[in-house]
Amino acid sequence: MGFTDTHGRLRQFIQDIAVIRSNPRATLGWPLFCMLVCLVIWSIVASTLSAEKRNLRDAAFREAASLAGSYAEQLTRGVGQLDQIARTTAFYWRKSRDTFRLEEQANQGLYPEEHALIVGITDANGMLATSLRVNAGELDFSDRPYLSRHKSGKTHGLEITPIENSRLHEGKTVNFSRALLGADGKFAGVVFVSVKPDFLTSLYGRALASRDDVLAVLTRDGTMLAAEMGDNIRRHRSIARNPMRFDGNSGMYILPADQNIDGLSRIVAWKAIDNYPLVALAALAEKAVYAPYEEMRRAYLGMAAAGTVMLALMALMGAIYSARLTQRRRHEEEIKNTYRLATDHARESFFMLRADYAASGEIRDFIIEDCNQQGADFFGTSKQHLIGGRLTGLYPPPKSGIVLGIFRQAMAHGFHEDEFRMHYDFVAKTRTVWYQRRIIRSGSGVAVTLRDITDAKTHAQAMAELANSDALTRLPNRHWLAQFLPECLERAGKAGAKVGILYIDLDDFKNVNNTKGHAAGDAVLKAAAQRMKTLLRPGDHVVRLGGDEFTVILQRIVDNDHIARVASRLVEDLSRPYDGGDESARHVINASIGISVYPDHGTDMSILLQHADVAMYAAKAEGKGNFQFYAGAMSDALLHKLGIEQALRHAVKADEFLLHYQPRVDTRSGELRSMEALVRWQHPERGLVPPLEFISVAEDTGLIVELGALVLEKACSQLAEWRRMGLPLKPVSVNVSPRQFNSDNLVSTLTGALARHAIPADLVELEITESCMMSDTEKVSASLAKLKAIGVRISVDDFGTGYSSLSQLQQLDVDVLKVDRSFTRNLADGEQSQAFFMTIVSMAHILDMQVVAEGVETVEQLEILQDLSCNEVQGYLISKPVPANEAEQFLRKKLLFKAPGFLRLAAQNS
Repeated sequence: MGFTDTHGRLRQFIQDIAVIRSNPRATLGWPLFCMLVCLVIWSIVASTLSAEKRNLRDAAFREAASLAGSYAEQLTRGVGQLDQIARTTAFYWRKSRDTFRLEEQANQGLYPEEHALIVGITDANGMLATSLRVNAGELDFSDRPYLSRHKSGKTHGLEITPIENSRLHEGKTVNFSRALLGADGKFAGVVFVSVKPDFLTSLYGRALASRDDVLAVLTRDGTMLAAEMGDNIRRHRSIARNPMRFDGNSGMYILPADQNIDGLSRIVAWKAIDNYPLVALAALAEKAVYAPYEEMRRAYLGMAAAGTVMLALMALMGAIYSARLTQRRRHEEEIKNTYRLATDHARESFFMLRADYAASGEIRDFIIEDCNQQGADFFGTSKQHLIGGRLTGLYPPPKSGIVLGIFRQAMAHGFHEDEFRMHYDFVAKTRTVWYQRRIIRSGSGVAVTLRDITDAKTHAQAMAELANSDALTRLPNRHWLAQFLPECLERAGKAGAKVGILYIDLDDFKNVNNTKGHAAGDAVLKAAAQRMKTLLRPGDHVVRLGGDEFTVILQRIVDNDHIARVASRLVEDLSRPYDGGDESARHVINASIGISVYPDHGTDMSILLQHADVAMYAAKAEGKGNFQFYAGAMSDALLHKLGIEQALRHAVKADEFLLHYQPRVDTRSGELRSMEALVRWQHPERGLVPPLEFISVAEDTGLIVELGALVLEKACSQLAEWRRMGLPLKPVSVNVSPRQFNSDNLVSTLTGALARHAIPADLVELEITESCMMSDTEKVSASLAKLKAIGVRISVDDFGTGYSSLSQLQQLDVDVLKVDRSFTRNLADGEQSQAFFMTIVSMAHILDMQVVAEGVETVEQLEILQDLSCNEVQGYLISKPVPANEAEQFLRKKLLFKAPGFLRLAAQNS
């Protein structure tokens, strides 16, 4: 049996190949298509691999440049310190001359305790006079190149000598030396600072990423002083076969494999060291750089090859299928020539009718000449009874006249097609059946087919309902509205009636999704939809546009008072709590409604919806939970808002922002603890724009994420600037919006800013709002854990204004609680306000949190906060937010006020 099946399949395959050869045109489609797809696949693979390799190369150049730049900065400081040691030693030598002893200086702790560093002084003849190495003895340094260069006057300033064997160290050293001049200005000796090469590489603390990477310091002529090399290259103590030269301040290039000692090509970046003839060099092995590319290349080529094989098989199978299909069509065409009508419509009702003409030449009826069994069943009779009868005899008047007219039109035009329905009674149950009727003129008569399309019609109606209704609420949707509203307005225009269009938005609906989940939000939307439907008359409609936005269409409106009454009932009814099953799941949501009226506010659907939308935003601006009729001034307000949004987008790209800083001080001592960075918009025309005008717009448009990243960058940059100025640094806190906190790139943005400016993480504190904690507790905890892992501190800003509680804080890893200024303002009102504040302080301290009182403006408030053991205060009593140059004074002062003298002075001034 198996042999027979195999032999049959082989015979069929041979026949298929024969058909393909005999019908090449019919079978070329599949091979050509598969070949085209194959070319596309290989083109995409080649393009993707090329782009990946290019991206890896660009990233490697950037990384090498960053490594060289960072190492150059570290070397500049390190070499500068060595030079300063040489200068200092020379200075003390000139003051003391023969009595100057480095051993005594070292005993006084005037030199760093670094075993890799030796300081020494020789006389004019090169004999060691004194050094940090005790009991060094009389050593002769006259053969050292740097001594002869200083003595001959060829070197002025610091001389850096490449690696040589040390007489004071064990092993190789790099020498930094300066000439000593006597009182007569003549050469009197040399002060030298010797360090081991490893000292220069230890200035850069990061480990190399690959065993073939190199980090080195060289002289301008290419002599290597020190290098940090991976294990694979360390034994060579160099990388290039020929000396490397460096022109300019920096550069990048690829060092080919034949120029590297170990035969590996490398991406090289170098950076000159300021004030010294040295160069910091980073070399990354291309083998490690392109390792991800090679892995990706193998995978992609394997997939492309597998795809090619599959396409080849598909082409063969497609060609065979096309050949068989062509052969089958030939057979079918032969049959259709003889039995076309019978075979085409075997499952349809079929009739042949001959036209019966009157003496006037007009068709007065049609006579049935033939039909199939389905045709007889359609009329509930037999073929014998039906054939020979007249068309008009099958229908009662006046329907018979209508049908006769349809058949006359078909005879006149040659073709007619329509759909109609018929009702059948089956034991007290009526069923409607839809038919498609096709009438084709054939000689002196017509051929008629009737096809049952009930299932298709039912499916089409279901699809139309699906396309025009919202899946969640079962309300009509935006697609339905686009079809209905223009016709509604047209009818109202003809009748001289008004139409009210209400644009409804559920206020702060996103809080339900954020706090209770999307399932609870869906339940609220369905409940709101049901409430709106119950408030409307028959003929009025409520439509869900999407999200928490709805539109209500009020027809046959006489005046605007009726619209206002409906809107008022909607606002009232939608504000009732939505019960989720228990008390904790009750949601209170208001609705803002904007109203436009046809034809008062426009005659076009899009204009009316736009004006209703504008009015809705005006309702929100009035405090939410109300309704507003459209007015022309509302569009002006919206245009103003859009103008602010556009200007804000430009401001973020052009960096038109600066930071002001407000200090946070210890409540009792007045010592500066930290500063809060507050963003200000420096508009080129309007000047300094207050945050109230643009922060809310940034939140609504999502620009707050880019703005927040810009503030983090500026804060880290300012800390780095203060560090360069030698100021004692204090932590700076930065506000993080809920949208930025929930974004996926907050951690990478923060770590990037810290790395770029070499700022320790403990100098940055992030202030999050209470709304950040109102979403999923596990998700918030995970986000906080990532931030705390970096080393930054977390504080909760404006505590007490939201919906969070101290019990929620107990589940989160937070360091600081900033109590809102409204609680500070009420401290002087009496014991109840103070007791409430003390409760917050006590609970926070139990949770190991520091408490900061915001908005401290009076001496009385400060004294109360001292009694309540509040940790820190912030407010205008200490200082208003000031620019960075004025904030420098906070860092220079140890105390910003001295209690109680500060209190007495403030009281006198007040």
